[in-house]
Amino acid sequence: MRSIWEIKSREWSETTWFKGLGLPGVLGKVMSQRGITNQEEAKNFLCPSLANLVDPFVMPQMEKCVERIVQALESREKIMVFGDYDVDGISAASLLYLVLNRLGAEVSYYLPQRLTEGYGLSIEGMEEARRRQAGLVISVDCGMTACEEANYALSLGIDLIISDHHLAGERIPQARAIVNPKFEMEEYPGGELAGVGVVFKIAQALYRRLSLDESELEEHLDLVALGTAADVVPVTKENRILCKFGLEQIAKSNKPGLKALIIKAGLQAKQIGTSQVVFGLAPRLNAVGRLGDAIHSIRLLVTKDESEAYQIAQFLDTENQRRRSLDERTQKEALDMVTASVNLEKEKAIVMASNDWHQGILGIVAARLAESFYRPTILVTFDQEEGKGSGRSIPGFDLFAALRECRDQLVSFGGHRQAAGMNITRDRFDDFKQRFLAVSEERLSANDLIPRQHIDAELSLSEIDEKLVESIELLAPFGPGNMRPVFATNKLSRADFPGIVGNNHLKLRVTQEKAEYDAIGFSLGEWARPIATHRGTFDLAYILENNVWNGQSRIQLRIKDLRLSN
Repeated sequence: MRSIWEIKSREWSETTWFKGLGLPGVLGKVMSQRGITNQEEAKNFLCPSLANLVDPFVMPQMEKCVERIVQALESREKIMVFGDYDVDGISAASLLYLVLNRLGAEVSYYLPQRLTEGYGLSIEGMEEARRRQAGLVISVDCGMTACEEANYALSLGIDLIISDHHLAGERIPQARAIVNPKFEMEEYPGGELAGVGVVFKIAQALYRRLSLDESELEEHLDLVALGTAADVVPVTKENRILCKFGLEQIAKSNKPGLKALIIKAGLQAKQIGTSQVVFGLAPRLNAVGRLGDAIHSIRLLVTKDESEAYQIAQFLDTENQRRRSLDERTQKEALDMVTASVNLEKEKAIVMASNDWHQGILGIVAARLAESFYRPTILVTFDQEEGKGSGRSIPGFDLFAALRECRDQLVSFGGHRQAAGMNITRDRFDDFKQRFLAVSEERLSANDLIPRQHIDAELSLSEIDEKLVESIELLAPFGPGNMRPVFATNKLSRADFPGIVGNNHLKLRVTQEKAEYDAIGFSLGEWARPIATHRGTFDLAYILENNVWNGQSRIQLRIKDLRLSN
């Protein structure tokens, strides 16, 4: 699918504040486009500090939250941490469990079963808290729409603290405290935290209230980076600071489970950034929750036993291989269904259902279809008359708001602008599909369905050198809100014939005037013949990186998009 190249433009002069930093001028342009406009902001961005984290008590209801937890600590009251089965929820539950355990609490953890309980606080979970004689339940990464479950907890005499980062529904659950940066305040100054980030703020507040040394919490920043990177929240403001130091902590983590996971992912000899978390560590932690019981993942992260850690990591790796097999089969079935039943000329969204899909991998497949066809995509799987669905969106389309307009056809729903889940009965599916397609038709133009390739700056090949590539790494950690810069170079020629390597990857050597560089385009092998037979020049959109092979490091252009000139 051809994309529109959007080259960012903002007035920039290297003679301004940036010149004194001694960095390549193009880096200043990139930083300026990201809202950095003076030297102090640049230094804070390039050299983040834990001292710049926001006071945790700025968050609404933090006082009430900490007061209730301290009361439980002092009275030796049993506490149950209620988590979620994705990496953010697992990391958040692990973090809170370890912190409360360190503070002497009688604490246990609970994760819902995806296949039987679904997302969020559950009646089954509240019953388990009663069996454990827990007087306090603290939810992490969930709870904002759990009104019925909150009321049930109250009926059992259980106090509930909700810590979450999702949007509230039309009704607010009854709880002792609700700690959420999107609740009761216009805008949290620390940005859009993940669920584990909210828990870290609670831990900070607890340590301050108890006059403890907050530096003890730094050993758990590995969990914060793990959940934050995996949840794909903006890597800006507090998330940038937490990820920066958390990724460093992952590399030196003393947690046996995390070390074992790194080995199983083949990352022990590599620098771990957000990409390694998202594509290496997170899928293994997620897989077991998608297919069965996520409790294994939290056991991995909190264990102090190296032998147990290795056994669990091996199990998670095996489950991830099984998950990948299911992914491939479901994706093929979904692609065939799109070809057979979706009119892409007329329909601006994809809504499909099956009786055979595994609900744990619907989100992964929906994301791939949304990317491939550049349309909001919802997939539903039915078991008898009950269906569970997962949706993924494209920029410019608020999936959560769209589902809100379809709520009369749904049993329940929740999520974000870009990702959401839902429950539906079979007899309402057709009505829901037609309503969702109508909402998509109203809110999306034909232009919205054309992918955009954002370009940070245009370069000539002669401007590329080792200093530029090294300087780009100063912008890390990368992620939403601070993506790795994409550059464009026009009127390139091939230095030799292109080839196809690996699984349909384009291998190319490009030249412009006297400069030459290797380029690689993953899954772009179909471009080899057009480039080989094209008589003119071509344009590349790419990111710059060092390719290390056999101990040798060479600058490489990783192709994001390309087009033949004229």
